[in-house]
Amino acid sequence: MYKYNPRKRKRALKGYVLPDERTERLQRRVRWRRILIALGLLAAIAGAVFFYHSPLLRVQEVEVVGAINTSPQRIAELADLEGASMFNAPLDDAEARIVDLPFVKAVQAQLRWPNKVRIEVIERTPWGYWMLAGASYVIDGDGVILADVKPPKDAPVIHDVGDPASLSPGDRVDTDAVRLAQLLLNSVPKQLSLNIVRLEYTPENGLSLVTDATYRVVMGDSQNVDYKLAVWKTVEEEVGRGAMAGHVLDLRFRDRPSFSEREEAMTR
Repeated sequence: MYKYNPRKRKRALKGYVLPDERTERLQRRVRWRRILIALGLLAAIAGAVFFYHSPLLRVQEVEVVGAINTSPQRIAELADLEGASMFNAPLDDAEARIVDLPFVKAVQAQLRWPNKVRIEVIERTPWGYWMLAGASYVIDGDGVILADVKPPKDAPVIHDVGDPASLSPGDRVDTDAVRLAQLLLNSVPKQLSLNIVRLEYTPENGLSLVTDATYRVVMGDSQNVDYKLAVWKTVEEEVGRGAMAGHVLDLRFRDRPSFSEREEAMTR
């Protein structure tokens, strides 16, 4: 028999309010909008994946410009970029391989959408000769040994009178000495009205030169070259060009230039 108990907690009946027709239409529109947005995102992702792997966006042509002494085909093969994705083609690796070629001084690889890579090459140009142990090597302005090319007529010659050695294409002699020689060949005739008739190099003394006034100047390296030229000019003015014949002017030490007879200087 049921007995009423007023202290017993009563549970409320739960329910919901039925939406009207206008609210239902709005809810359906929101659901469809969300579905369409999701489908659009999926389509965009699928399209990106498709184009990433599509052969249409892979390197199909490698154009090489600026190569004269090096085969463009050889450069394209060394780049090894054909078939690579345009999104992540290893251009840096290709440049590193190409710049190791003896004639290549600088290289830049650039993408040309949709499926092309352009490789611009700056080649080394012959500047002069490096004579060593009776052998003549063609060098560029950085002192890199080049093969199968000749520099311009009456090109400068640097005589390496150090220890005999054998050099191969791609090897590099003393770059500072080569650049110093270029500077002196341009500056000495203008500043001192002298011509350089011989350039010599040893690892110990650096670069030396003999002028058409028949005296030798030991320059060493290219540090403080403007100061060395100023000291040279001052010494010549004080001593006299004629009195300097057969002597050696040593400018290697900035604060201690020396002037002595050639035999004495060569035995120091």
